[in-house]
Amino acid sequence: MNRLTETTDPTVEMLPRAAHALGALDDLVTRRPPLRAAIVGGAGSGKTDALAYLRGRLDRDGRPTHLWSARDSTDPVDDDVTLLVDDAQELDEKALGTLLERAHRPDAGLVIAYRTWPAPPALVEITRVVEHDSPPLLLGEVTLAEVRTDLLSADAACAQHILDISGGTAWLVAACVEAHDLQDCSDDPEHRELARVVRRRVQHRLETVSPAVRRRIETLSLGARHAGAETADAAEIIAEGHAEGLLTANGRPLPLVADAARASTSIDVLIDLIWHGSLDLVPGSDLAASLDGIVDSALGNAIAERARAEIACQPALAAALFERAVACGVPESEIAAAHAHALWAAGDGDGAGLLLGGVGIDRAHPDHDLAADTLATTWADRGMMSIAHDTYRAMPPASAPGRTRALVAAAGAGRLVERDLSTGTADATAPAAPSARGVALDLLDRGLRATLSDDSPREAVDDLRRAADLSCAARDTSPTPELPAVIAATAAIGIGDLDLAHTVITDALTHTAHCRRWRPRLLLWNAWIAVQREQVAEARRSLAAATADGAVLSARDDVIAAAVTVELARRYDDVAALGSAWDSLKSRVRRVEPDLYMLLPLSELVIVSARLGDAEWMQPAFRDALALVDRLGEPSVWATALHWAGIQRGILENRPDDLAPHAKALVTAARRNPLAARMAQAGRAWTAILAGTVDPDAVEAAARGLSTVGLAWDGARLAGHGARRSKDKKVGARLLACARELHPRETAPSGEPATGPVPTSANTGLSEREHEIAQLVLQGRTYAEIGAELFISPRTAEHHIGQIRRRLAATSRSDLLAKLRVAMSTTEGAGR
Repeated sequence: MNRLTETTDPTVEMLPRAAHALGALDDLVTRRPPLRAAIVGGAGSGKTDALAYLRGRLDRDGRPTHLWSARDSTDPVDDDVTLLVDDAQELDEKALGTLLERAHRPDAGLVIAYRTWPAPPALVEITRVVEHDSPPLLLGEVTLAEVRTDLLSADAACAQHILDISGGTAWLVAACVEAHDLQDCSDDPEHRELARVVRRRVQHRLETVSPAVRRRIETLSLGARHAGAETADAAEIIAEGHAEGLLTANGRPLPLVADAARASTSIDVLIDLIWHGSLDLVPGSDLAASLDGIVDSALGNAIAERARAEIACQPALAAALFERAVACGVPESEIAAAHAHALWAAGDGDGAGLLLGGVGIDRAHPDHDLAADTLATTWADRGMMSIAHDTYRAMPPASAPGRTRALVAAAGAGRLVERDLSTGTADATAPAAPSARGVALDLLDRGLRATLSDDSPREAVDDLRRAADLSCAARDTSPTPELPAVIAATAAIGIGDLDLAHTVITDALTHTAHCRRWRPRLLLWNAWIAVQREQVAEARRSLAAATADGAVLSARDDVIAAAVTVELARRYDDVAALGSAWDSLKSRVRRVEPDLYMLLPLSELVIVSARLGDAEWMQPAFRDALALVDRLGEPSVWATALHWAGIQRGILENRPDDLAPHAKALVTAARRNPLAARMAQAGRAWTAILAGTVDPDAVEAAARGLSTVGLAWDGARLAGHGARRSKDKKVGARLLACARELHPRETAPSGEPATGPVPTSANTGLSEREHEIAQLVLQGRTYAEIGAELFISPRTAEHHIGQIRRRLAATSRSDLLAKLRVAMSTTEGAGR
């Protein structure tokens, strides 16, 4: 080392490796004889140098010495001679016994130097005895100050970097100091050239250690999850590697050692570790960087197989691994379908479509059906279910799962597909064990076809519900034009079973937590169902969660989000807020073509557009949706909501004649579908009201009937509409009471704290009804709008506002608004 060349003491020149221990060695020499000590360190730590230094100092002082090693004879040595023993760990049992006898003679000089492994019991006992005379001298660890001294004019950052990459291990520090060049260092602060020079020395040492130690160093350096730490001899392997100066005391390879191991690991070892799934091939990692430039098809195939295994849980990583496999020489055409699947699962549907569009995959390709499913799903996500259907027509699936997904696309596009029985059944003599995924797809096929035939909607929905459950249990993350859970939930809504729809979606959310690709859609449907169930807080939470962390929604999902947004505004905000929401969203709702599984949100958008006098905007989509269900034979499970929207649009536009075809369709479906029956009943009552006839019994029965199929809000509107059209005050009061009962204000679930302030007469001076009205007054509502919101007459609303004005002693409207703001802010403070 550089600092040794500046000393005038010739014995110091013997310390190229143990110079950092110079002070401790001097202390040993200056002690009163006999000299007794243990020098312990790993390979290359300077033990031999330390013994040479001691021998030189003792010889200069006229004190006799004798050097032993495993290669020398172990002749007897007088006690007044200092016996210096090198590599004591290599001595045989007889020699160690001789040394132990000498150690027990307190006047006998003895200095032993040895590695930390192996550690024969006799050697441990010798160390324990000589430690009574002086503490052991532990070599191998170099400090920053010592590195800076060795490097002379190098700056602190340079010395710290060398200390970091060498782990402070003496032999590596010495190699780095020897290879260090200040001129190169100024242009290479990361010491890449230094590492390259030292790497060969490290690789040479790796070639000389035991296979077990090298295997551990290789696997850990490559980032393997398992490196034999669970084996019984792991401690021995770690001890050996540490003694060799290659591992830290806790068994981790030193940075320079890891770099050298990655560079020298054979392709066969890499492939073996990749096949066993124990390597973390994360882009940007040291391992990934070490693979740059390697072209080996066997390695590429191993990486591709690993990528397939990662698609379900880490699709972005899988996509990166497929790119790595191609870089290693795997033809893109061989893995294009799986690569596209990974891209789609990671949220890059456009990338998946582009990839598959540029690669030809024939029917004989093992990934043919995966390619068809992925490409069709990318079109479905764009809101073009008809193109998804055309994809399957151009790439007919060869497997049963593929044919079921083709059915989903065909039905979604409004096309009927005959069951393909050409493949027959499995060999009865050797039946395949049924899988959850296979049974789920069979049930999906049967249930979806049954909803289209409309023979037994309830049984069909039951099949779809079981299909959704099994699909979740199988953790099926395969691309599909629509999720089984969504199909089941929308079909359940189509027969009026909103509770079942909610259960299906919440179960799917629970079981697909591992699949980020589907969560936004499930959250949006959960929000949609929550709105229908009068649970506005849950709806807003789910809507926010679906777009959290800057998530970009597919075109179809964006339409669901738009429908939830305007539906919340329609039910819980004023007309101005609804109009604002519609203006900001309506350009998005025409991005997609209608498909079977989007009829519910589309129906809502038809109603909203009519309420805002913008029905023509949704007319093309409404027309196409009606044509779609007509092509399918008007299946009530899917068509009912659409016809209900037609009725609502006719009512809002005051065009009774437009109600007729939709009412007729509902009456026809009423024999098979409980939702259609309730809607048909309500349609008749609404038509009678528009014609000037208000039958309170019929109106109330129809309103309450709607509430039994998850349409309590619509039932409340029907009752409120009848109350406003009735000329009999008693009838009006009865129907208003029914409306208020069917449409209560949302309250927090039992056991859950309310999310907002709780008004009381103690902190506002207003009754609960007056507090509700005060909130609407502050929103700028008119008497008519307040009456419509709370199912009271405009005159009653005016009466309550007069009461509020008197309670607050307000002298004008502006004074009333000012005092209401103060009162309401006080309430909010108390609520918090």
